[in-house]
Formats: sequence, C-alpha cells, structure tokens
Amino acid sequence: MEQREIMQRALGVLTLTYDADESNDYLRTALKTLQEGVFSYEVKVDGDLNEAGAQALKQAMDQVLSQFGWFTAGLLYAFRGVAQAYENDCEDADVKEILRQLALRLAD
Repeated sequence: MEQREIMQRALGVLTLTYDADESNDYLRTALKTLQEGVFSYEVKVDGDLNEAGAQALKQAMDQVLSQFGWFTAGLLYAFRGVAQAYENDCEDADVKEILRQLALRLAD
C-alpha cells in the first residue's frame, strides 16, 4: 500500500469516526478498517529463520501492532472530541466538509 493510499485510508477512518453514533463501536470498526492493509505486515528475512526466531519475531510484531492500535484508538477518540467541541463553539463549522476537502487534496 502506498503512502497516499494510507493517508486516504486515515481520512476515511476520521470520517467514519466523525459520522459514528455515540457508541464505542466506531473505534472497533475504524481499527478493523486500518488493519485491512495499513496495519498488516510482512517481514522478509534473508537466509533461514528457525522456528524459535520466527515465533519471537511474530510475538514482537503482534505486541507492536497491538500498542499501535491502542495509540490510534486514542487519537481517533481525541479527534472526535475536538471535532465535537469545534462544532459546539462554531455555528458554521463543517467538519465533514473539511475532511472531504483534505481527501480531494490528497487525490490531486
């Protein structure tokens, strides 16, 4: 997946987060969306890797991805709070339009 595609996916996740209802299911859905390509990984190793080394590498990657997932969930939660505060303070705020414009800029 290319950098632009990852950034577009991130904007899509922010839009999903913004449009979500009040339940916390949006975090689970957003993280699932990111896992499909963005958080997936493949490690190429030159030479032979024994069973213990392969298992250790997998465990390390799983830990990193789990922590990164929770970090991302925190960012999404914060974004939603900031977007809501912005809309509460500014009558003409249009967060969805801002996200749409950013997505269009990335597409160019």
